[in-house]
Amino acid sequence: MIHRSRSFAPPYRGAGRQFRAVLNWAYATTSYRNQPPDFPAGVGVLFYGRRVGARQTGWQVPALWWRRGEAFHGRSPQPRSTRPRASTKAAVTAVAAKEAAIDDLLVRTAGRFGETVDHPESNSELSAAAHAFVDGRFSGTGVTPTGAAVTLTVVTDQPEHKMRVPFVDFVIGRFGAVFAAEMLAEAVGVELVTRELVPDRSRTRHSLGVRDPDDLRNVVFGDSASRVRTALAALPADDYANAVDRLAPQRGARIGCNLLTSFLFPTQHEWVAADIARSQTVHRYYRSYCYYLLASVDSVESVEKILALEETRDHAIWSTGMSMNFVYALCANIGPGVEPFVAELFEGNLSAQHKKWCAGILGEIDTDSGFEHLVSRLGSKYIEPAVIEAIARSPERAARLLADASGPEAERLRRDLEHVHPESAMRKRVSGTTLESSDVPALLRDPPWLDRAESMDRGDVREQVFRLESPPAPLRVAWRGDEQRQWAEAIDVYVPYLGRRDWPEVVAAFGRGTGFWSLHEISYAPEHLLRPVLSYAPTPRYAYRGAISLGRLLARFEGDALDFVLRAVLAAPAGQAQVLLPVVGGQLTTTMLEWLGKKSLRPVAFEWFDRHIDSATSDLVPLALGRTGPSRTLARRALCTLARRGHRDAVVAAGRSYGAPADAAIVDIVDADPLLDLPRHIPVIPDWLDPALLPPLTLQGERAQLPSDAIRTICTMFSLSRMDEVYAGVDIVRELVGHPELAKFVWDMFERWLRAGAPEAQSWTLDALGIVGDDDTARQLTPLIRTWPLQSAHRRAAMGLEALAMIGSDAALGHLWSISQSLRFPALRAKADKLIHRIADELNLTPLELADRLVPNLGLDADGTTTFDYGDRTFTLTFDHELRIVVEDNDGRVRDRVPRPGRTDSDGAREEYRRYTDLRKDLEGVRTELVSRFEKAMVNQRRWTLSQVRTHLVGHPLTWHLCSALVWSTTDGRYFRFSELRRPVGPDGRDIEVADGDLVVVAHPATMGDSLGSWTFMPEQAFEQVRREVFRTDVAAEMAALKGRKTTTDQLLALGERGWKREDPQDKGAQISLNKRLDSTTAVIMAFPGFNVSNPRMWGEQKIVHVFHSGLELSVIAASELLRDLAMLETEPIRGDEPDLRGEP
Repeated sequence: MIHRSRSFAPPYRGAGRQFRAVLNWAYATTSYRNQPPDFPAGVGVLFYGRRVGARQTGWQVPALWWRRGEAFHGRSPQPRSTRPRASTKAAVTAVAAKEAAIDDLLVRTAGRFGETVDHPESNSELSAAAHAFVDGRFSGTGVTPTGAAVTLTVVTDQPEHKMRVPFVDFVIGRFGAVFAAEMLAEAVGVELVTRELVPDRSRTRHSLGVRDPDDLRNVVFGDSASRVRTALAALPADDYANAVDRLAPQRGARIGCNLLTSFLFPTQHEWVAADIARSQTVHRYYRSYCYYLLASVDSVESVEKILALEETRDHAIWSTGMSMNFVYALCANIGPGVEPFVAELFEGNLSAQHKKWCAGILGEIDTDSGFEHLVSRLGSKYIEPAVIEAIARSPERAARLLADASGPEAERLRRDLEHVHPESAMRKRVSGTTLESSDVPALLRDPPWLDRAESMDRGDVREQVFRLESPPAPLRVAWRGDEQRQWAEAIDVYVPYLGRRDWPEVVAAFGRGTGFWSLHEISYAPEHLLRPVLSYAPTPRYAYRGAISLGRLLARFEGDALDFVLRAVLAAPAGQAQVLLPVVGGQLTTTMLEWLGKKSLRPVAFEWFDRHIDSATSDLVPLALGRTGPSRTLARRALCTLARRGHRDAVVAAGRSYGAPADAAIVDIVDADPLLDLPRHIPVIPDWLDPALLPPLTLQGERAQLPSDAIRTICTMFSLSRMDEVYAGVDIVRELVGHPELAKFVWDMFERWLRAGAPEAQSWTLDALGIVGDDDTARQLTPLIRTWPLQSAHRRAAMGLEALAMIGSDAALGHLWSISQSLRFPALRAKADKLIHRIADELNLTPLELADRLVPNLGLDADGTTTFDYGDRTFTLTFDHELRIVVEDNDGRVRDRVPRPGRTDSDGAREEYRRYTDLRKDLEGVRTELVSRFEKAMVNQRRWTLSQVRTHLVGHPLTWHLCSALVWSTTDGRYFRFSELRRPVGPDGRDIEVADGDLVVVAHPATMGDSLGSWTFMPEQAFEQVRREVFRTDVAAEMAALKGRKTTTDQLLALGERGWKREDPQDKGAQISLNKRLDSTTAVIMAFPGFNVSNPRMWGEQKIVHVFHSGLELSVIAASELLRDLAMLETEPIRGDEPDLRGEP
């Protein structure tokens, strides 16, 4: 029977003192005293071709290394805790909570504990010791390290492995660090022997056994060993010596126990040396345990011996870099001399965070060698932030070593160093005149946050507490227009496949929360079966296509599905939060208020408040005027933000509904000086954003530059701003400083943020691009957005899309549209598409209509050309049928590009050439998408009025080049092209009367019939139109003929150029189908073995398992396009000797 404890009484003498020491160590946060370690003087070995290992006099271990590494008795700093002592009431309460957690663990695992310990095949001595420990864990009677070891092994086995460290903490607190060390040593010898399955086959029974001496299977050291090492390091010298004597007899034949004790007692150099020597005999499957010795070595020679255990150097580096606590420990133990090894670690296959830490170590070691290794890697990711910190730590060293460094990054850092530390660079900064302090605007000279008393004052009325009765409105669904039908009929490429199951079985399993089912399937379940179950169904743990499935459930069942949908979304709001947009009610207002404070959920929360502003503000007013606390602060900030977003009337009306006093208080809140709307903590400007290094800013009409303090104030204003909530002072700065100058300023801030490693805390620099950016900002930002996902920076790319939308110029939105059509990452492409839809809705346009208006004119003249004037030379630029640049000089010679300016050209030639390069960059961003857009318009038979075509396409200097080469058609079958005068003409050149209001399309050859022959004279086109092959054979027969044949993987992937997409990755990244949207149907090709998302060409050949389309009948155009795509595939019959093609998905 398991007894619960309510008291804290260590049974062993000295255990309480040890536990207090452990608490002090674990909770230490300040005032580390770095003591020079006791290393042998003058000892060194050859490492990377140089003599290393000898200590530099006075070198000290950085405190950060001890916190991230492993404790070392006699060397680690002795912390001075700011936490309560263990004897205080708070400490006793904390200990009681930890004991209660272990009690709960023993209750949860009582069944497994009994089955294992009392198993007939279990070792009787181990079983008895385990029972004795559980029974006497509070009294101390009969407890032994062996019993604790057995209990630890059994109760912290899967799925309770996360409780291993709390269990060890409990043992340290109750019985002391020495007892805990003995427990871990004994645990190495305890084995859980796999036996029979339990009756329901959900798990396996085990028995207790004694492990073979050389067996290390499933032995666990991990964080629990680190906790014990920390506790041992905190012991007084006598107690530590006693611990060594207690554990020494445990060493011997058992290799696991030897490795553990060498890790726990790094002071025992002879133990470590013996274990390194014996590691050569450890089976290669268990050599990862030898890496624990890295935390105890004191020479680079020992490091090399441990790494030599691996078959390859790359694997050794990877294995070491996986455990940065060992890296920090060996660096702290060895000191200067490890720089080449750490640099090699940085070059290895490490995670991004671990690479950052390796770069940091090279800077923190504070040696010439460390700095040189950093400088030699300038330009590599994660290096520059460490270099910047190293420069700040020792500018004299930086100036000396950067003087001989080469490369643009080193040159830029030299310039920065000259600005900030002119005495180190032996040169004073040359700069313009600085504005006198008295001439600096008051907002920039004395910002509101400098006087916290004034900034926090909101007036007496606003501090009043009102007791407003407002019963929370019940949850309900409020649909907009045709929204409910659209959600209920949301299109999925695949409908659920139940296999051998039936709907009653699937729905019953869903209601129980057991068995196999998916939310995707459940959303299609019959109404009469599913409706009664939704009220008690458990919250799903995983939701594939969750947003679509939950939206379909909400649309189908409305109120009956509300509770289930709400629970599912709140359990995993990321990617599903938008499902709650139609839902309104008091409970949801509180949720959305919280989401306003979460960066990833803010956009959804704002969209919800915009949609339900009247009911939401009515719920917020009682919170904003209620008792002081976080809810009131959040509600007040939300009301102010909503008022600034155009909802002031609704906010004031909500306050008025609660009476005159509340009305006056709400008016005071929303009308308060927005400059005083400050957070409790003002963000600190980081060191890498030194105002002295940023581009100078001048007030409009002034020539003198703003001083550094004013620049810092402007940086702080941007740090207070987000794209959806801009600090009021930014608008004032925008008026004081010219827009182009401010845009360049924030771009420099943003670049410095990237070079600093893009720390999340300063991501506001990316918000600043959206707030004050311009067309140049959008042009520079777009290529980064396209590459960030390749660097695992998807969130940053999503913020970049928001910035383009926030800039809002035609050029920025044009880049956003291009991304929405061509980015290879579906989630980001969908986000860009959503932003385009939002902007189009605001303008009462369709996304395609918006796109027509966003095509950049590239500075072209009305005839679609432009001239670059170099003085004596001029170059006229136009385009061919594929929108490729064609250049003709003033001598009539055709070139493929405009040349760079020469010495004899005019002064304005450089600016003309810059205009040309900008034109090329902008063209590259739209050319491919424009051609694709018109081809899709032909296939989908997109309709325009002739007036729209004249205004936005034919009348546009760039799209004119495409439109003039196409054949157009009215809906009644009249075909025409546009003449040089931009009028509709027939194939004979005669005018055709087409009214401005008539609907026209880009003609598809499949519908042109005999008229097609009249248009073969058309010039070469950007895509195949009049010369496009038309297929009229039976679609079903052609698809059936492909079944069971093979083709190459490359040919299937090449269909991506025709608009085919691979399905979303399934288990282990598998993708077994491609699909393409045609009219209102979807065509699907299923293949085996399929593709892998990380390596689509893993298999060279594919068996075509099935080809089908989801619609009942294809249009003439859709059928021809499908057959045209399938005709690309060169297939062969399967011979039968292809092992990769055996089977089906």
